Amino acid sequence: MSLGTGLLAASLAGFHDWFSWVVMLANAAAGGWALGAHFRPRWRGWPLWTFITAAQGTIFAQVIVGVLYENRSGADPGDLHRLYGFAAIAAVAIVYAYRMQLAHRRELLYAGGSFFLAGLAIRAMILS
Repeated sequence: MSLGTGLLAASLAGFHDWFSWVVMLANAAAGGWALGAHFRPRWRGWPLWTFITAAQGTIFAQVIVGVLYENRSGADPGDLHRLYGFAAIAAVAIVYAYRMQLAHRRELLYAGGSFFLAGLAIRAMILS
């Protein structure tokens, strides 16, 4: 591994570690906001959905950085760590797929999904 590749891998590793906290906290906050919006309709609206979209977007960014880091460094995070990352992407897709069927409980759907994503992030952080 060249010096440039090693430096890039170290930078990606640091970012991946730091950004895991952003992923976990953003999705936990999105879950809390969505749960509150279920009980307080005035908390609903485009700011909530923009925040949820951004929080879920952190999942995709984290997985991309993790894959780049693994490819650049040759590090092996373990099968369970990879599973939690890709399960998080699948969870985002599943929640999105059910948004119309559960339109009358959409905030609860996204609250549960966001808390689940935060839990996956915690579990992946514990494994690394």
